[in-house]
This record gives sequence, C-alpha cells and structure tokens, in this order.
Amino acid sequence: MAEFPIRIPKVSTAMFEATLVSWIVEEGHKVDDGEPLYFIETDKVETEVTAPTTGLVHWTAPLGETYNVGTQIGHIETED
Repeated sequence: MAEFPIRIPKVSTAMFEATLVSWIVEEGHKVDDGEPLYFIETDKVETEVTAPTTGLVHWTAPLGETYNVGTQIGHIETED
C-alpha cells in the first residue's frame, strides 16, 4: 500500500489559503480518481475538489479551519 497526499489546491493565482468546508467522501470510504472529494471556500466562493487518485480516504485535518495552499489535509491509501 502507498499513501497519496491530499492537499489544499491553488485554484486561482491570487489564492493563498482556503477554509475546509465539508467532506463529500467520508473517512475510510473508497474514492475513484476524479470523483468529488471535498469542498473548500475562498473569498466566499465554494469549490469542489476532486480526488487525485483511487483508494481509501483518510482525513487528518478538522473541518472549519483555514489552511495555506499546499497544506496536507489527509491522504488516499492506494494499492501498489
């Protein structure tokens, strides 16, 4: 098994941080590459973030907090 990090993405050039709003895929559930994974909010705009790979989701960051771009908020356990 390998772990693929889930990070806060940079969705615009002016973005430096985002608030983690909600999970679409719950802890321990399987997600497929490209499937909706979670929502972030920047400047009052909610953005859906998709999974970067297929595997089991494990969250490590609490909802409602603001994180810098690139901050790891969880990982996806993949089969290698």
